[in-house]
Amino acid sequence: MHPAREQSIGTGTLIESFTIMNTVISLRTIATISSVAALAAASPAFAQDTKEFEPEGGAYISVLAGVTSPTDSDFSGVQDPQGNAPGVAGAPADVRVEFEDTFQGAVAVGYRLPKHVFGIFQPSLELEYSRSTPDVDGGAFNGGNQTFAGDFEVNTYAINYQSDIRWSNNQRVIPFLGGGIGIADVDANATYFPNNGVATAPTFAVRDSDTALYLQSNAGVTFVLNENFDLNTRVRYQRIDGLDLDRRFIAGGANDLNAQLEGDYETVSLLAGIRFRF
Repeated sequence: MHPAREQSIGTGTLIESFTIMNTVISLRTIATISSVAALAAASPAFAQDTKEFEPEGGAYISVLAGVTSPTDSDFSGVQDPQGNAPGVAGAPADVRVEFEDTFQGAVAVGYRLPKHVFGIFQPSLELEYSRSTPDVDGGAFNGGNQTFAGDFEVNTYAINYQSDIRWSNNQRVIPFLGGGIGIADVDANATYFPNNGVATAPTFAVRDSDTALYLQSNAGVTFVLNENFDLNTRVRYQRIDGLDLDRRFIAGGANDLNAQLEGDYETVSLLAGIRFRF
């Protein structure tokens, strides 16, 4: 091919490439500017909508009731027999306690803040007291075969935080998430005797009263009835950490220490209740 013709074709191709590139850059620039302009136009409207919705707040009182289902609790320690308590010093003392499902009740006084957090979350703070008394329906000492009975009395006192998921004051169904921290008073009385055909009355017991750290989390839904009353239902997980209890020899009226035990208490509850907003 003639050199002049090759130079002409190369120059034409180069010019065409630059033209296409400039066109693409121009289109992208126009699209970017349009997007920014659209966001700029939409932002004030969104901000205005958010500003128009001012969530209602105020004090309230609520009452809850339902069923709680404690998990099996393991309490562990080392035997150190005192007085007339039988046992081997230094031997393990591992007691598993099994519970029946039982009733749980709670009452709370709180305040719902008239503000948003992260756009759709409306926070509430409350003080709550709850109570349950699960019966003991089984267990084992060091993996053995024993008959268990008795009960635990569980009282909790907590500061709770709850976030309602709200986008309108006219909202009738309001999901929520929450949690709490506090203390629990536990009065334990789990008695047992070996299934050896000889003992027919309790010979040992896991007994004591202790105060320990209490944690809970829950999720549920609130149904708004009117300006003052709400119904709600929730699933709640509760945990009591680091309970210190005693294993005691109680046969024949004795009450001698065999071992000091440590363990946790956990339960899952299904609760429903009513809230009155002042």
